[in-house]
Amino acid sequence: MDRAEREKQFHNQEFEEHKRESLHWVYRVAAPVIESFIEHVTESARDKRVLEIGCGPGSVSLRVAAVARHLTGIDISETAIRQASERAARAGLRNAEFHVMNAEELAFEAGSFDFVCGRSILHHLELHRTYPAIARVLNSSGKAVFFEPLGHNPVVNAFRNRTPDLRTPDEHPMVRADLRLARQHFGRVTVRPEILASLGAALLPDGLLFRGSYAALRAADKLLLALPGLRWWAWSSVWTFEQPRAIAS
Repeated sequence: MDRAEREKQFHNQEFEEHKRESLHWVYRVAAPVIESFIEHVTESARDKRVLEIGCGPGSVSLRVAAVARHLTGIDISETAIRQASERAARAGLRNAEFHVMNAEELAFEAGSFDFVCGRSILHHLELHRTYPAIARVLNSSGKAVFFEPLGHNPVVNAFRNRTPDLRTPDEHPMVRADLRLARQHFGRVTVRPEILASLGAALLPDGLLFRGSYAALRAADKLLLALPGLRWWAWSSVWTFEQPRAIAS
């Protein structure tokens, strides 16, 4: 079985069974950061032709489609595309379409989109194929934004190693080399780290103690993640690509 087929089968199962719901105690730390990312993506997509890569069951797509000129969602999982299409139909969205597609082989004409986005998708892909594919389908003034895990924190990596059934064998959290590669295909690339000290709040039970500690640790994150030596130790990050290079193909 090749890598793409492994990814497809894993995510078909995940979208049916929702195994990661058992990690609510961890992902509640990321929830406000993810919501902020979705709000940023939604506002950036206003009146634009948008491509969401790895759209899943459409949780972001449906919000984006409400303000976009047109929304195209793709995913390698047939289950995800079926769920997203059904949700869009129930919502009465006529400017949204969904396709089963490998993001490394985008089947769209050059310059088809003003804005490309995705959440936790790039680290599942072969970036030497994905970056030029994204650059090709963006128009010259287009922008792409992604929310992705980082792969340099040894504590986070130890947790990942202890929970292999919750991830695919081929995924690779983003590292510095991925930034250098992106700069070959985009004139401007920025990485904003998210979540470092605040990850510690995951060890606390829900309630007042969690909320108070989380707020304090989020404030600490703003200071810590401004330090060059610590920013790559963040759990997650927002990647922004602008000025797609004409050499991309």
